[in-house]
Amino acid sequence: MTPLPPRAGLLGEAEDFASIGRAVTGAPARACSRAWWIAFAGACGLLGVFAAALAWLLLEGVGVWHNNNPVVWALDIVAYDWWIGIACGALLTSATLRLTGAAWRSGIDRIAETTAILAAAAAALYPIIHLGRPWVFYWTLPYPNTLGLWPQFRSPLVWDAVDIVSFLGVCLGLWYVGLLPDLAALRDRAFEAALAEGRAADAGRGRRRRTTLLKAQVYGILALGWRGAATHWERWLVATRTLSVLALVLVVALQTGASVMLAGTVLPGWHDTLLPVTFLAASLLSGVGVTAALAVLVRRALGLEALITGRHIALMARLMLGLSLASAYCYATEIFSSLLHGDAFDRAVLVRRLAGSHAWAFWIIVVFALLPVQLFWFSRFRRSGLAVALVGIAAAIGSFGDHFMLLIVTLSHDFLPSSAHPYAMGAWGLATLAGSVGLFLALLLLGLRTLPMVSIAETRRFAERHPDGRPSGERAPTLAETAQAPLWGVSAEFDDAGDLAGAVRALKERDYGARIETYGPVPMARAADALGRPAGILPLLALGTALAGGTAFMLMCLYASGIDYVFDVGGRPRFSWQAFMVPSVSFGTLCGGLATVLALLFQNRLPRLNHPAFAIPGFTRASEDRFFLALEAAGPRFDPERIERALARLPQGRPLMVRRVPL
Repeated sequence: MTPLPPRAGLLGEAEDFASIGRAVTGAPARACSRAWWIAFAGACGLLGVFAAALAWLLLEGVGVWHNNNPVVWALDIVAYDWWIGIACGALLTSATLRLTGAAWRSGIDRIAETTAILAAAAAALYPIIHLGRPWVFYWTLPYPNTLGLWPQFRSPLVWDAVDIVSFLGVCLGLWYVGLLPDLAALRDRAFEAALAEGRAADAGRGRRRRTTLLKAQVYGILALGWRGAATHWERWLVATRTLSVLALVLVVALQTGASVMLAGTVLPGWHDTLLPVTFLAASLLSGVGVTAALAVLVRRALGLEALITGRHIALMARLMLGLSLASAYCYATEIFSSLLHGDAFDRAVLVRRLAGSHAWAFWIIVVFALLPVQLFWFSRFRRSGLAVALVGIAAAIGSFGDHFMLLIVTLSHDFLPSSAHPYAMGAWGLATLAGSVGLFLALLLLGLRTLPMVSIAETRRFAERHPDGRPSGERAPTLAETAQAPLWGVSAEFDDAGDLAGAVRALKERDYGARIETYGPVPMARAADALGRPAGILPLLALGTALAGGTAFMLMCLYASGIDYVFDVGGRPRFSWQAFMVPSVSFGTLCGGLATVLALLFQNRLPRLNHPAFAIPGFTRASEDRFFLALEAAGPRFDPERIERALARLPQGRPLMVRRVPL
């Protein structure tokens, strides 16, 4: 067995905190190329096709999709389930990697979360435009109205409205919280660029560009005043793990809930206890496939080969191989189950799937989702970025065939020949699907130009756990400044988190009349332990809010359907609570996610766009490769000269610089 290179092959050997930040923050500029403009023009062209399809849909009605009486939603529901499957698979990948502490999540999690958001945005188009009058979409939501009506909570359309809002809320929360430290890094680099332009303009060597300062201001607002304090980082870690747990629950509830709804019917081809597992495995495969393809694209287009390494790509290939085998097992079990103990209707559905008018959907699954992945048994293909990208896209195409086969073949012919009706995809349905792909690609390309597609914070955490033996920056010890001025406090700059923690422990032993805080580009666990500040009760708050929100939604559904607005459907009992489980769980996770994000901001006193710590000389490097110790004046015993002498007498790890920070 070939031994792994240093850092397990997951990060370039020469990468440190500063180079990681430069590589990611400079990537959007590298994305500005002729190829980007060509791709963006193509995506906008697909959006134009979608606009034409939408206009025709509003003029003629949803019948332009060639749907009919048994196949009511037609390609609409197929595309919706397909996009949701990709989103759930990508989000589940990110959440699982974070919760298991997988080291290789550093190059993958941001791409997976972005994939989930973009796919969910594409999926959200379908329930809205299927309404026929999308401008009144809010009618599907429970709100006070003059007619005293309630939505039909047993309708999957209402479930879709609640599920997609909940999914986007939780996914955006996880993505944005993880992005906060990276936005601070982009803010600091943009302000440095604006200051450099100002100095050059003053010297007559250039001019000030308003766009540079505007970019810095936008990133500053989005970063909400993130300073990288030790307490910020500890609560950030808890918040990301809490949101990951909520995302995991939401994904499992969405995928198994929808499939249990189908399996609970008596229709042949659906009435199978294995269907929820098949649904989840296929969604995971498609989500991982699209994430792997985008990882290869980001690695190549943005020049991030040192951060998204060949080992990341190989691990994604292994994951796709395992999921493909699980999907193949589920499909084979369904086939053998129908042949061995299925009735005549089950066997008829199986025959139509394999050799009927829509048999192409089944063979797309085999040819695109199951067979190409078997190439990854060979290491040569696992190491090939092109092979991984192509197989990932093929897996997504195969997943589309799976949803088409599952929904259309069963709906077009159930028990009675008299209720059978053939279905064929129409041009406008395909145009709508192409438009949703265009929306996904357009948003992705804009993200490549504006946002870090690799997590700077997670990559630096990995680099900190796997040091290369070099300091994060050059040492430049400087004497303390002792000029008299109204002070906010005293700051000390370090190039190592261990030295910072040692200084905190030494200063905590005596009372200097100062409030101690630390700032850095990564979580500082040892400094946080020395400060003795707990991260709070955020997980319990999220759990309580999720349970309260889910219970409240369930009670609202029971009250509306069983007491205030009784509308019997299919002879069901008034209080059939099982029908309300999926939207209740979705709404509960949304409440828990919102509570987590708001609690994180409240505990960290964010947003605060201006803070005295920003006045520390060189503080922009707190988001790059330096660690700062700040002693804020907090009483009459505060004596800056005494603090400076204590810092100068530290037994080890003396600071690079000691500065007085004015008010």
